[in-house]
Amino acid sequence: MSMYRQLWLSILASALLALLASLFASLYNARDYLEAQLAMKNRDNATALALALSRADTDADDVVVAATALFNSGQYELVRITDPTGKVLADKVSRDSDAGAPDWFVKLLPIRSLPGEAQISSGWTPLGSVILMSRGQFAYKSLWRTAVTMAGAVFLAGLLGGILVSLVLRRIRQPMQEVIDQARAITQHRYITIPEPQVPELRQLAAAMNETVARLREQFEDDAQRYEGLRREANFDPLTGLANRTFFLASLDHALEAEDSLFGALAIIRIPHLDLINREQGRETADDLLHRIGRAIGELTPYCVGAYAGRLTGADFGLLLPQGCDTAAIMDELMARLVETVEPIADRNAEIDIGYGAFMRGEKPTRLLARVDAAVAWAQSAGGNKVCQAAADSDPDLPASAGEWRSAIRYALHQTNAIKLVHHAIRVGSDPAPHRECPLRIRVRDDGEWLPASRFLALAERLGLVQELDLAVLALALDELDNDTGAGGLWVNLSARSIADPEFLRQMMKLLEQHPDSRQRLWLEVPETGGLRRLVALRDLARDLKPLGCHLGLEHYGHHFNQIGLLYDLGLDFLKVDPGFIQGIDSNPGNQAFLTGLCEIAHRIGIQVYAEGVETEAELAKLAEIGFDGVTGVAVREV
Repeated sequence: MSMYRQLWLSILASALLALLASLFASLYNARDYLEAQLAMKNRDNATALALALSRADTDADDVVVAATALFNSGQYELVRITDPTGKVLADKVSRDSDAGAPDWFVKLLPIRSLPGEAQISSGWTPLGSVILMSRGQFAYKSLWRTAVTMAGAVFLAGLLGGILVSLVLRRIRQPMQEVIDQARAITQHRYITIPEPQVPELRQLAAAMNETVARLREQFEDDAQRYEGLRREANFDPLTGLANRTFFLASLDHALEAEDSLFGALAIIRIPHLDLINREQGRETADDLLHRIGRAIGELTPYCVGAYAGRLTGADFGLLLPQGCDTAAIMDELMARLVETVEPIADRNAEIDIGYGAFMRGEKPTRLLARVDAAVAWAQSAGGNKVCQAAADSDPDLPASAGEWRSAIRYALHQTNAIKLVHHAIRVGSDPAPHRECPLRIRVRDDGEWLPASRFLALAERLGLVQELDLAVLALALDELDNDTGAGGLWVNLSARSIADPEFLRQMMKLLEQHPDSRQRLWLEVPETGGLRRLVALRDLARDLKPLGCHLGLEHYGHHFNQIGLLYDLGLDFLKVDPGFIQGIDSNPGNQAFLTGLCEIAHRIGIQVYAEGVETEAELAKLAEIGFDGVTGVAVREV
């Protein structure tokens, strides 16, 4: 029973008990009064009858007639007359069973009155005595009417009291619920503040909790700024603001190896005469030019969301582009922006050479860099300020057009033997039960190869089919958990676009409700970039999944660490750190300091931290030392 109901019932019960006690006290007082009145009436009536019979000519027959007439009036329960020797001359006793009130009431409040007695005489000669007892029916009727009236008053007072108590409790219920919701949100890793209620006690409690949350947030923000500085110092070029060579190449390795990578093309931008500009115009001018170039490259996001840039060498810049972008158009736009940036500063030394090429998962980084670098060399030999596309390795067996890809993906969705989950081990703390990452694979024909998500996911998003793929992944994972009760958990990816689709969410919740015994071992991952762009949808999804026991987190985390303050009220369960920060962590003090801070901040608000792409035992040891809750990658094997 809720506290509000207990409080309401206790107040109402106390009021009713007080009213009932008052009712019974009043009834007992009324009964005593009626008993006293009946006794007086009996005495008066007996005296009056005795006086009426005290005549000299009165005989026994007259006495009997008078007693009978008096009894027949119906107002007496007993009329008895005796002579001086004690012989009964007349004895009339009422046999009427009507007490004037219900039997239980008569038993509960019996009215007892003393009979009236008087002497009959003739002069100084005693003739006998008369004993009278009035009927109690009239007294019971009066007492019963009083009880009914007062019970109605008690009921009405109780009803009005209940309404009043409800109004008072309603006044405090909303602020109390807000305080409860705040406490519940904190347990769900959402640190929110609430307006301070008017109720003094609740206002003090809310103020204390708000102060705690504010202090935690302030400390959180201070730590975040400090560790963001460490992250940028370790992974970004201070002059251009782009990723440094080590971090960019680590991201390129992950893009070529990851099952769910969305990148599909690499571009290299070269400023061939940077050394001449440095010698002729000075280092400050060259540095200013590099800064402007870095800003121009970094501002490509409006043209292709998700593009990722880095500085490879002094004069070379790298650019990773997601699948689905119009790469040729973007390169032309980039060339125009760079020419506009370089010409006013470099004058006759203004030249930009760009080479780009598509890639597929599994291609070696050295081969890809060589192909694109050859395209840059061709652009330079063609006179400069040119864009050249590298020869691409293509698979003639794969669909070529958007229409063919649509048909191929729908084929996979409707054929049970054309879609599956593959397993990669995850080490989750000290949990002995096996945890597995489950990326999706499809094939576009019966005898075709199994394609990783990196080959079709971007196209599926562009074609509006990613929601159907995500639902298929959930169904496969839940069925597998039903069949494998020993599995600790299956980790599956969800598209950020899917979690913002109401129809997808409706079908997803329906699917989860059908698997109550398995959903608590389901771990759902949303890409950091897409998830943070859809904060409201991510927050709502986290709140909906909490009662079901599902786990929700962000994968490929770390590139937007400056927005870590947004995690306060999302209610996430875990973060999976991008492999770019993990690669070579055992020999990278800068990233060690950054990831130590990330774990400290995340753990402080109840979020677990996992590492992606762990390749060596040295990395495993260092991550355990830093404080990671789990790892995944080629260095992890399922026991």
